[in-house]
Amino acid sequence: MVTVAENVQHRLTIQTVEIAPNTTAIRSLDWDRDRFDIEFGLQNGTTYNSYLIRGEQTILIDTSHQKFRQLYLDTLKGLVNPKTIDYIIVSHTEPDHSGLVEDVLQLAPRATVLASKIALQFLEGLVHDPFSKRIVKSGDRIDIGKGHEIEFVSAPNLHWPDTIFSFDRKTQTLFTCDAFGMHFCDNRTFDEDLEAIEADFRFYYDCLMGPNARSLLNAMKRMGDLGKINIIANGHGPLLYHNLDLLRDCYQTWSQRQAKTETTVGLFYVSQYGYSDQLGLAIAEGIQKTGVGIEVIDISTAEPQEIQELAGRATGVIIGMPPSSAAAAQAGISSLLSVVKNKQMVGLFECYGGDDEPIDTLRRKFIDLGVKEAFPAIRIKEAPTAS
Repeated sequence: MVTVAENVQHRLTIQTVEIAPNTTAIRSLDWDRDRFDIEFGLQNGTTYNSYLIRGEQTILIDTSHQKFRQLYLDTLKGLVNPKTIDYIIVSHTEPDHSGLVEDVLQLAPRATVLASKIALQFLEGLVHDPFSKRIVKSGDRIDIGKGHEIEFVSAPNLHWPDTIFSFDRKTQTLFTCDAFGMHFCDNRTFDEDLEAIEADFRFYYDCLMGPNARSLLNAMKRMGDLGKINIIANGHGPLLYHNLDLLRDCYQTWSQRQAKTETTVGLFYVSQYGYSDQLGLAIAEGIQKTGVGIEVIDISTAEPQEIQELAGRATGVIIGMPPSSAAAAQAGISSLLSVVKNKQMVGLFECYGGDDEPIDTLRRKFIDLGVKEAFPAIRIKEAPTAS
């Protein structure tokens, strides 16, 4: 069944569709949006897709853009009593998907937010009241009854460092947020008209996913471990069902080709130290907008070989200054210094954590190795604002 709530003045509509047993898509259709971020001109508007799964417990996957606030909340309340929502999965924290999380939490105070570690840290700055939360990563599962067991897949850098996918084993539906999406606004829920969508599907890949081809290949490898996928329920545009295998193969082929020539930057920092997560996320987003791929590593928990593998192949490295007292992070910096080459670039930023390793000491070590500065060190003298 399809229901439509409408706001004719701004050409904003909401469509609700049962896409699988106990599974409803809530699609916010933004017909007239002609630009996404600075660089992304749109020909066919866009959608922001959210999903509701009802087993013995209820899960909401993502929300919508703030411009849909009243339409979305009214639609949600028409589908379910928000007080009965047990979990809210935040696939990533970009505002077009998480813009109404705080509003939903006010209606669903008992709900637990499930998200990656970085996403939860970011949400704590967006949601002004305390909320129940749980970190999820690849392999974690949650059983909500009636056969709906949700398995999580870490998918960092697609296209933010905090992204996760969610897979419902009962319906074989994979919820991918930005990955496998497109900016294409249409009343058709699924991808039955391949000719209509293929140009937007490719353009979206080139702008958002291509710069992170290596991360995408890693995520697709994890997807392969899930078994058969019947529907890809993305965050923008029509869901993939009729042409799923073909479009999935396109991603694989394009990414393999792109990874061979991909320019990648490695961002190394210590999670949950000072403002490192927020600053790192902002820097990563800015780099991605130039078409350069970025991979993010927590140097306090990563294995030395993992640090060295990324630092050795990256065109540049960016380091959020770790606490000077953290032995594991200092060892990570040493691992990184042992493999950098004079053809690479480096950028350094303070984390405003109170115990930052001095920038100038580390900067001098890179310069002595012949590594050039990509930008002047970012020296934080007060708590960073959103801007």
